[in-house]
Parts: sequence; C-alpha cells; structure tokens
Amino acid sequence: MVRRRPQILVGTSGWTYDDWKGIFYPPELPPTERITFYASHFPAVELNASFYRLPTQNMIEAWNKRLPDDFHMAVKGWRTVTHLAKLQDCQENVNVFLSRVKSLKTLRVILWQLPPSLHFDIERLDAFLGALPEGFRYAVEFRHASWWRTETVELLTRHKAAFVAVSHPRLPADVYPTCDFLYIRFHGLGKQLYRYNYSQQELAEWVDRVGPHLNNQTIYAFFNNDWEGHAVRNARQFSEMLLACSHSSARKK
Repeated sequence: MVRRRPQILVGTSGWTYDDWKGIFYPPELPPTERITFYASHFPAVELNASFYRLPTQNMIEAWNKRLPDDFHMAVKGWRTVTHLAKLQDCQENVNVFLSRVKSLKTLRVILWQLPPSLHFDIERLDAFLGALPEGFRYAVEFRHASWWRTETVELLTRHKAAFVAVSHPRLPADVYPTCDFLYIRFHGLGKQLYRYNYSQQELAEWVDRVGPHLNNQTIYAFFNNDWEGHAVRNARQFSEMLLACSHSSARKK
C-alpha cells in the first residue's frame, strides 16, 4: 500500500456567514455561490449546521456538484447523538445521520463534539466508538477538562480516532497524535468566543505544537472565530505559517 503524503488542510467552521460579504465574499456574489468561491481559496471546511439538523439530500447534491473532488469537508455530528443522548442508546440516530451524509463526495472526517456537561467516562466513550461503523474517519472534541488524561489518549489511539486539540480559554491546549491525522479547532480566547482575532504570536505557539507532527499526520485546522471575518484571516495566516514550517523542516533533512 502506498502511504499518502500528509497534507496541511486549514479552513473555517462554516462558510455561510452574511457578515463576510465585502470582507471575504464579493458583495454581488449570490449566497448559493459562496461554497464554490470558498473552495477556490481554502482546501477544507467544517460543516457546523449538521450539528443542529440533518442536511437535506438536495444540499448534499448541490455540494457534490460545486465542490472539487480533492476538497475536504469535515461534518459535525448530530447533537441528537452527542448532546441529547450523550452517546448512549443512540445507534439508530447514528445510523440515520451517517446514512444521510455518506453520499457527500468530499466527506473526509466526522466530528463528534461532546457537551461540557459530559465529564470523563471512559466506558461510555469506548462503547460509543466501538459501535461506530467502519469506513469513516472520526474525531472527538471534548468540552470538559477531565478528558485530558492518558486513558483517553490510549482509547482514541486504539479506535484510530483523533483527539481534537482546541484553542479555548477554559481548556488545555495539548496536542495528542492518536491516529494518522490531527484535528484542531480554534474557538477564540477572549471573553466572547468566536469574536477573537488571533495574534501572530498565538498562532506561532500552535505551529510549535503542531510542527513535530507535520511529516507524519495530515493536519486539519478549522477556525470558528467567524465574527467580522477573523476566521478567514487567521486561517490564511496559520496555513502559511504551517507551510513555512513544513518547508523549513524538509530543508533540514
């Protein structure tokens, strides 16, 4: 088997924001054309709307037509599974969700974001991951600090799922390589999440954390600080910094 070369895939969490008009999207661009425009500037995007409701078949067919084959879409798992059922007795809803999104040609990762109320429970997570069907790549984002421990890393490694690294004011900023890709989410560090503009120094600190893994893991990084177009600017900055780090590492070999 030929091993795929690791990639750097940086984008934003969502693309449908009206306040990006004039900041990122041309003012005259119709909303239906935003995803095509977005894909001409970024190699990946995170679909957040799927957390709230299942995408319709018409939506998926439209994305399949508009997105290039080499584009990467990460799809956030349905909150009916993560926040209402809290990973228990939810197999039917998992199947409904996956059966809907599996026809998305650019689907690369399923992101399961756990609620802050769900504290460390290794048996619950093990049962959930063990019941997930093969054929998809999974990433798990924790929102309670109790999950940052060796047992969680070992479990995700065994299930070949990613431990999502987060930039969040109340959570650790550790990076754990548990499978063949890293997954990072930038939520902001200010009093108002999603309205934060990362400094060059703050992004450089994340490059230092990610740098040792650039040659071994594909990197997914998504900026969720969508207010005022900060996500677009920060995603471009971070992508350029990671690429520079990757090129510098290659030259030293």
